[in-house]
Amino acid sequence: MNIIGGDFGRKNVKIFTGQKMFHFSSVVGEARERNLDNGYFRGDLEVEFESEKYYVGDLAERESDFRRYMMTKHKHHDDTKLLALTALHQADVTEVRLITGLPVTSHKEENKKKLKQLLQGRHEIVVNGEKKTIIIMSVDVTVEGGAAFWSKPQDGLIRVVDGGSKTINYVTLNNRRYVDRESGTLDFGFETNKSTNDKQLVARVAGELGKKWEAEDVIWTVGGKASVLADYLQPYFENVAPMPNALYANAMGYYKMGRVIYNV
Repeated sequence: MNIIGGDFGRKNVKIFTGQKMFHFSSVVGEARERNLDNGYFRGDLEVEFESEKYYVGDLAERESDFRRYMMTKHKHHDDTKLLALTALHQADVTEVRLITGLPVTSHKEENKKKLKQLLQGRHEIVVNGEKKTIIIMSVDVTVEGGAAFWSKPQDGLIRVVDGGSKTINYVTLNNRRYVDRESGTLDFGFETNKSTNDKQLVARVAGELGKKWEAEDVIWTVGGKASVLADYLQPYFENVAPMPNALYANAMGYYKMGRVIYNV
């Protein structure tokens, strides 16, 4: 049984299979006929799915006129499906049980159901000329940020801050149990603002967290901006540090949760 943790972020797709981890940019664009074709470089993904052709990742950044990072409120849309199947193709699996996540405030039964319906089932996809059939046997949806905790679980009061492009998730666990009252999602991220001043962005995060969290709390930061978060939160929270493998922490947590769910 193949269990895969898939973190389908607005900036990067991160995959953990238990044996390997990899990521690529979550950018999607149209494919077209090119007069100057260099072949495929590392990170280039040319995809054909459901009679449409796309560039994904670095190739979309370089060659697509209509490239986009999908910053919509919800993730149950075709770009998520395309990115997920492209990632599973690259993971070289055919039958898979997929574990993924949603932000804290989107972690509702209706949203989870829609994401499961979007991804589950039998799919055919071609990536860089190689056709594969991928069967997603099941999709389990947990919470972004909180899942990262399970990549390195421990007892006591632990706070997790997951700084994304679209949102900032903050999650509290006390002796391995979620505390909903002290968890949530901030409706801004590192790429949703006119200003690019990360120090001031994190200061705002600190102000919001300070309403519920204490200065001496243990805080773990995750995601591609984990080090930035930790550095700029330090003046406000004395016990803050990035998690090991911070970029992949959610994907690794999803995978470990999947092993528990399916008893493997």
